[in-house]
Amino acid sequence: MNEQNNKMEKIKRSSNIAMSIATVGKIFMIMAAAVTFMGGIVLAVLSMDSDKSDELRQMLESGKLTVDIRVFGFDITTDMVEGAPILDGLILAVVFMFVMCVLFILFAVTLHFTAKVFKEIRDSDSPFRPAVLKDLRLPFILIVLLSSQDSLIFGAVVGIALWCVYCIVDYGCELQRQSDETL
Repeated sequence: MNEQNNKMEKIKRSSNIAMSIATVGKIFMIMAAAVTFMGGIVLAVLSMDSDKSDELRQMLESGKLTVDIRVFGFDITTDMVEGAPILDGLILAVVFMFVMCVLFILFAVTLHFTAKVFKEIRDSDSPFRPAVLKDLRLPFILIVLLSSQDSLIFGAVVGIALWCVYCIVDYGCELQRQSDETL
């Protein structure tokens, strides 16, 4: 019995650490979303001001300013706007910034619900509870969606792996229920 208590305490400590990390990550993602949103607004304002557009075009042509952003499979470079008005490049950058903002928000939501799962595990007598199983669904779905962003094959592999984990936890819940009925 003492060994079981030690294991449960270890699970509770691990869950508390994981919940803290997920919460810090969520805060970081919210801040990143706010920064990219503000950056998108600044770029949108710049793209509406024709004087600033001319200045930016001259800076690009002189090599004083380069645009080279590669994140999550998106690529915005000066090559894409060469020969085209800088306004088109800025509009593309604005769209990119707002897409990144939405992705950061999705990451924050995923981390929020992941922290909720770890909080549920920390506060319960056993990690194999129906509430934990129910709380796992949304983070798993969001993780699969986010991992499918660059590659559908990778997203499918992650989805299958998380489905297996879900089935294992479901089986653990069933064993826990049977154990509780036996007592």
